[in-house]
Amino acid sequence: MPLKSFISMLEEAVSEKRSVLCLGLDPAMPGEREEHVASRSYLDGRSLEEAKLQFCLDLIEELHMYFAAVKVNEQYVRGLSSSQLSSIAKEARRHGLVSIYDCKLGDIGASAKMGVLSVARLGFDAITVNPLSGNLESVVRYAHQHGIAVISLVLMSNPEAARYMKEAELRGEPLYMAFARDVCYSDADGCVVGATGHVKPEEIRAVREAIGAGRVILSPGVGAQGGDLRKAIRYAGRPLLVNVGRAVIYAKSPKEAAERMWRASLGSSSLA
Repeated sequence: MPLKSFISMLEEAVSEKRSVLCLGLDPAMPGEREEHVASRSYLDGRSLEEAKLQFCLDLIEELHMYFAAVKVNEQYVRGLSSSQLSSIAKEARRHGLVSIYDCKLGDIGASAKMGVLSVARLGFDAITVNPLSGNLESVVRYAHQHGIAVISLVLMSNPEAARYMKEAELRGEPLYMAFARDVCYSDADGCVVGATGHVKPEEIRAVREAIGAGRVILSPGVGAQGGDLRKAIRYAGRPLLVNVGRAVIYAKSPKEAAERMWRASLGSSSLA
């Protein structure tokens, strides 16, 4: 998928939904962790995989009007079959949402290509990629040949990421800035920059300047991780997707939580 094709599809979704929000799907069932889990009723008469699938489909159906995209966290859906994962991508597309498979792909050439091919067969529009293997350019080229956009990690939302992405340097600059420049050089479609407390406004601005105006910044960390929605919108520029997951999908009323987040985003952007 050429870069312009993906970005235009994303901007169309943003315009139609009047939203820069991305629905983060991290489907956890009771017993998988202590908090932020789906209702036990999802497991009634269903296998674990069927319960996770139904949870994701229900959320897309209920909340699609507040979001421009959906991001599926691979760590939570590993047990799902290819057809089950494809049904999530199809449901997203049916509701006008761009779909991102958050696999953080990072491997040597042949292995990375197989990962890209697998996601292409599932029907998702984009993948996340870890650039540490150093082969981002070839991964992007191969992904574009198969109609998949690439969103590369640059500065993640967890505070531990600062140890390598901010404190480590390459040719005299923080590693996250080297990653940002690689996004541009490789012709990737965008990058991940968190909106949590350890990410400073000037760092978000610096990444935007490095990647240019034609690539998306996917900003995770808003909600359960305490990230700042307004900071992401103000400093990241456009195109932008602000990922919201646990704070919405495990809320007492996901629809009310999504609407609150959507209204807050309208008040911080030019989409109102």
